[in-house]
Amino acid sequence: MWHRLLCTLALALPLAPALAAAPSCHVDFTLTVTQGVGTTRPGTMLSGDATFALTGQIFPGEGGAAVHLAQGAMQLGPDIRGEVWALVTTSGNPVADLLAIHARDVTGMDFAGIAYRGPMTISLYGQPGSLPEALVPTDQPAWDAMALRRSFALHAQGYDRLGGDIDSLTLACDTPAAIDSAGESAYPARQ
Repeated sequence: MWHRLLCTLALALPLAPALAAAPSCHVDFTLTVTQGVGTTRPGTMLSGDATFALTGQIFPGEGGAAVHLAQGAMQLGPDIRGEVWALVTTSGNPVADLLAIHARDVTGMDFAGIAYRGPMTISLYGQPGSLPEALVPTDQPAWDAMALRRSFALHAQGYDRLGGDIDSLTLACDTPAAIDSAGESAYPARQ
């Protein structure tokens, strides 16, 4: 019995700082539709929000991206909702840095027999060096610095999508520090 308890503690204690260091964040955003669907025409203004808390697991993505697993939800308007499952960051890319929120299992939008199930994404691009590290920042100025291009997309199976430009985005987190740290990564990025 003691052996099991000690093994459980040995496995759980290293995770405790990672779990405690993962604040929850809330994002409010507005967008102007650039690629419409059905009665949602280009030029339409929509608002939405997202909440997320990172799990502390990070794994390398394509092109040097870091994929930060998360739990949360994203909503657009009163009906469209999805599960936030990851935030993606790039840093030090010679073209642009990236900070993106990805939602899946989207419900609430169907048109002409096409179901828009996602991914639903907010993608913020910044000048190279806008993100000093591939961490998810929790302060508004760091998100504001990602101003090269700010876009929204909700994809259907295939090539159709609802797309738009992010007009405003506000962030509120329960701590001003970066959410992840190198010690919390389950899959350290390759150097």
